Amino acid sequence: MPYLTAQAMIDRFGETRLAELTTRDGMVTGIDPAALQTAIDDAVSEVESYVGGLYDAGNPPRALTVHAAAIAWYRLLGDRAPAFEGAKSNYDHALAFLRRARAGEVSLGDETPTDTAPGQSNAPRTAGPDATFTRDSLKGF
Repeated sequence: MPYLTAQAMIDRFGETRLAELTTRDGMVTGIDPAALQTAIDDAVSEVESYVGGLYDAGNPPRALTVHAAAIAWYRLLGDRAPAFEGAKSNYDHALAFLRRARAGEVSLGDETPTDTAPGQSNAPRTAGPDATFTRDSLKGF
């Protein structure tokens, strides 16, 4: 199940505003579905680069929708982002959250009935079994 859809973007930002942002030829006639889907795909890819493997893909946490939408909105705005209040700060907040989630500092909120274990990082193991050889056992070699 995807965590960011075109309908989710319309619900958050409104059809009129998205139509204005996705229009390429200057004449606003409606939302350009290809442009909107490109922004969504780019945002989802960016989110996945941080948190891929940290949650049950069949039951994605809602936090990902919020942050992916902020990223997609920022990307749709492009050069106009500074003129839209909150666009840059929401984008920065989303990236900061994703970095913290990757580091295990915050929860994705994925402890749901169908996914009872928190996401596991794919980070390398930092603890292992006791060493077979030590400095003392190898003295003289």
